[in-house]
Amino acid sequence: MNKIPLERKMKQKIFGLLLVLSTVLVLTGCPNDTKPLSNNADLSALTVNIGSLSPVFAADTTAYTVSVPNGTSSITVTGIQADHTATLSTNNGVSLDLTVGDNPIILTVTAADGSTQDYVVTVSVTAAGTSADLSALTVSTGSLIPAFAADTTAYTVSVPNGTSSIAVTGVQADTTAVLSANNGVSQDLTEGDNPIILTVTAADGITAKDYVVMVGTDYYSSNIGILMYVPAGTFQRDGVSAENTSTVSAFRMSEKEITRDQFRAIMGAEPSNTTYSNGTTDPVQIVNWYHAIAFCNKLSIAEGLTLAYEVPGVTFSTLTYGNIPTSRDDDWDLASANWTNTGYRLPTEMEWMWAAMGASSDSIGGDIVDGVNTGGHAKAFAGSDGSNAIGDYAWYNSNSGDKSHPAGARVSNELGLDDMSGNVFEWCWDWFGTYPTGDETDYKGATSGTSRVIRGGGWHNNAPNCAVAYRCGYEPNRQIIDVGFRVVRP
Repeated sequence: MNKIPLERKMKQKIFGLLLVLSTVLVLTGCPNDTKPLSNNADLSALTVNIGSLSPVFAADTTAYTVSVPNGTSSITVTGIQADHTATLSTNNGVSLDLTVGDNPIILTVTAADGSTQDYVVTVSVTAAGTSADLSALTVSTGSLIPAFAADTTAYTVSVPNGTSSIAVTGVQADTTAVLSANNGVSQDLTEGDNPIILTVTAADGITAKDYVVMVGTDYYSSNIGILMYVPAGTFQRDGVSAENTSTVSAFRMSEKEITRDQFRAIMGAEPSNTTYSNGTTDPVQIVNWYHAIAFCNKLSIAEGLTLAYEVPGVTFSTLTYGNIPTSRDDDWDLASANWTNTGYRLPTEMEWMWAAMGASSDSIGGDIVDGVNTGGHAKAFAGSDGSNAIGDYAWYNSNSGDKSHPAGARVSNELGLDDMSGNVFEWCWDWFGTYPTGDETDYKGATSGTSRVIRGGGWHNNAPNCAVAYRCGYEPNRQIIDVGFRVVRP
């Protein structure tokens, strides 16, 4: 038998082993080296191109809110996958339209293994603002009456005669609201009342509010000087009931009582007793009510104004001082007033009282409640702040030396009116009588009576007669040593 070489036997054994091993591998299969698909559907970042996410992004937080202003029309929400094998929905990084209210935007992350996770961003678009309020209102000259409050829409401002312009400036409480074009713009003034209206239109384009500032200029008369602006307003006229209120329209009142010089210049004569007067710049005195209304009409004629008064049978253009009755006269007692005419007249009792207490500028804290002067009627004298001295404001029996004094020599009241208390009593239009009860607007007194009202106290009287509430009456023909008058105009 032939012998197989040793080397050949070794090769045959190795081949046999390899054959067995390959057979085993075929029968048992190869180990699988493919990894399982990822189930990571997280984001690693989430951003918006306007506003900010709330709460701050965290991978395990899937619900967010974003607030954007009214008028925002679109937003882009962009997410980044934590696992690059995951995919994001097609709205990722795309500008999306918005409407007013809540806009839910859902970014869906799909992991490699097909599992998903939603990230919800709710974008809230603020509705258009409905606030048409102001947060501030100022004027370039003078001061607002009453002081500014957002829910107060009507104001007055008094400016000196000769003031040619004013700027009224408002600030919106809601910055998205729009103010009318005249805001903050200098506006021309004419003598008299100048209403300036600032309109605030809310962002919704529907809601609007008007703030009205009535700018009243003082008048100047070459014959009697300044007439101070007295704003319209409401006040409690007595201490009997808070329901007894009077509302008066705006008017102008002579800064000072009519002087002896002024009366003589218009009437040609004056009746004052020099025993009780320090000079011709003192208030005229010993004038009766008939004299006072005659002066008003004669002054109106001199200044080209329409007459406030009519008296049966009397032609004021030719009337002389000597023709004015000093005894009771039926025709003069029938005098009537044309309230809409431009001429001079006597104040009504309510106008006088409103001006004396300082109107809406009353300096006593707490007198004005919700725009109504509830306490001014109780003031001890015109200009009182509760602690100042009457002698600084009024000539009365304790400091007058039994004489009148030059008009305007004492301290004026809050409206700049002199001698509203003391020096001489002042005739008013009204017949003297009992006050009505309840609310009254532009009350002009009773239709008839026997006496006309006088107000304010005089140099011959004691301090209580200088009180704002003090009133009495005299027959219209009576001439008293400490009774004179001042005038008003619309």
